[in-house]
Amino acid sequence: MDEVQTDTNSQSETASEYASSERAAETTREEKPASGANSAGICYCGKERNLNIVELLCANCSRWFHESCIGYQLGKLVPFISNYMFVCKNCSQSGLEIFRKSQATIPQMCVTAIANMQQNAVKDGKSKFLFSKDKEIIPYIEQYWEAMTTMPRRVTQSWYSTVQRSLVKEVNILFTYEENAETGAMFGLVTQDLSLIKPNYDTMGKGGLLRTSEDGHGTGK
Repeated sequence: MDEVQTDTNSQSETASEYASSERAAETTREEKPASGANSAGICYCGKERNLNIVELLCANCSRWFHESCIGYQLGKLVPFISNYMFVCKNCSQSGLEIFRKSQATIPQMCVTAIANMQQNAVKDGKSKFLFSKDKEIIPYIEQYWEAMTTMPRRVTQSWYSTVQRSLVKEVNILFTYEENAETGAMFGLVTQDLSLIKPNYDTMGKGGLLRTSEDGHGTGK
């Protein structure tokens, strides 16, 4: 059975390198006066969050940044991913943004899929919180696989059962569940406030996943 495995080599790489960058960034921030946008806590532009587009959370200052305001070429992304590391140019030692997308777990991909479908319903003026595993969640992941993870696309459908196990295992933790006579198993998010979906930088830091390169650009994208 295809299981999502963490890249252990990436995890073990130079957590101290990130710590060094953090210390340097602290010094840089002390030397830079805070702009209006920074004091507002949202992006370089100072505008509010927009859940209809990709937004990234800075690992250092915990501010959100709109994809359209970020200079780094991010590649394929979808909103509500949490398997990445981003440092804004104000926090980066070099003044260049740092970004790295990592391999997603199946539960992370399910959260991303459900969140996007929930937000798409809002855009259409609808209120929908439950989605079919077979007819909606799996097809969404298949359609946006490359935008959601660095893991190579599966050539067989054996990962479908991994989705089933992951959803059921995380019921009442990440997901809600209802059985529908017509559509079968329906899943939603326990936390329906989509603005709360973000990377767990505390866990990533402890696992050594937060690391940067000297030129300010992330590696391993």
